[in-house]
Amino acid sequence: MTIDKDSDDWIAKSPATDALIIDGGADLNNTLDPTLEFPTYTRYAVVASCFVIQGLSCGLVHSWGVQQEYLAANVYVGETSKIKTLSYIGTLMYFSLYLWGMLAGWLAEVWSYRKLCFVGIVIMAIGQLLASFCKEPWQLCLTEGVVFGLGIGLVFSPTSTAPARWFTKRRGLATGVAVAGVGVGGLVIAPLTEFLVRETSVEWSLRISAIYIIVLGSIACYFVRVPFQDKTRTLRSFDWHAFGDWRFAIHAWMVFFVTAAYIVPYAFLPEFWVDNGISSQTASVLIAVANVASSVGRVATGFAADYIGVLNSLVLCLAIASISCFVLWPFATGIGVGVVMGLCYGFTAGGYWSLAPLAAGKLFGVDKLASNAGIFYTVSAVGAWLGGPAAGAIL
Repeated sequence: MTIDKDSDDWIAKSPATDALIIDGGADLNNTLDPTLEFPTYTRYAVVASCFVIQGLSCGLVHSWGVQQEYLAANVYVGETSKIKTLSYIGTLMYFSLYLWGMLAGWLAEVWSYRKLCFVGIVIMAIGQLLASFCKEPWQLCLTEGVVFGLGIGLVFSPTSTAPARWFTKRRGLATGVAVAGVGVGGLVIAPLTEFLVRETSVEWSLRISAIYIIVLGSIACYFVRVPFQDKTRTLRSFDWHAFGDWRFAIHAWMVFFVTAAYIVPYAFLPEFWVDNGISSQTASVLIAVANVASSVGRVATGFAADYIGVLNSLVLCLAIASISCFVLWPFATGIGVGVVMGLCYGFTAGGYWSLAPLAAGKLFGVDKLASNAGIFYTVSAVGAWLGGPAAGAIL
């Protein structure tokens, strides 16, 4: 089965429509556009559900810093080795978010987007619940970093790619809105976590998060689906042909280097600002500005991609993000330039995460978007793991 990517109308062209099934089990017969089998609101429900799941998963990753700070300041005071172990948990979460992309994308395509997301949500909730009973940092590494990390890894790829399967003219905007849940989730869940930790405890903040994960996540999972799946593919039929495509290899290297560089400003700008006389509180506000710009950028760049092209938008975003680091960062020693740096980098770097799956769909087709994008996310995990230490050694 192939997809005509250049047409304004998304038409699945296949010599045998009985090789396709609607996600959920219904047969696709006598129709060229499988999205017509569903009510109009279905596609918007998919976008909204993906937004919620992205917000839950990535928002909790961003909020871990609140719990880490409390544990370091109140529970493990003076225990340097344990505090250092705590610092690994956020890295493990971020690494796991992308590590399982290849597995998640493949399972979504040959099994079910909805069922896979539900499995991921359950694992996320179990990870949070188990973490609430942990007494040692190494136990938190296993529960938060490994178990919870597996859960977010299973939901990230399907929810990043499902909206693109429902749209053509507004595919970029749909994907941008869905992945904007990452930033919005952080803006909502981080203050909520801080309130829960302050009013209750770290343990109860984790238990309460397990409750809203399973409740909100289960509701959202019900609406995650794609209009069709190729039922000729099975769990044993992973497609390795993509690795022989030189375009695929070039795209994978691009993903590796971009992800390695992406986290560097977020990790090192606060220290840079403090070293130049800006208070730590103000530095936190400047990073928050970058995060807000990132959320806006994910939507705006997806919208722009619908008009100027996905690849054009991707090149433009990466160029502006690179220029902001080379030109603005050395002079961002004051609040004014710091705000400009945060806005420029946050907006364009955030836009990359909207455009990355869209670029994979443009280059290699939307029918295998989840598995192809999943491979790139797994490559991203390696870049994310190596980028911070490499930048630290240089800086």
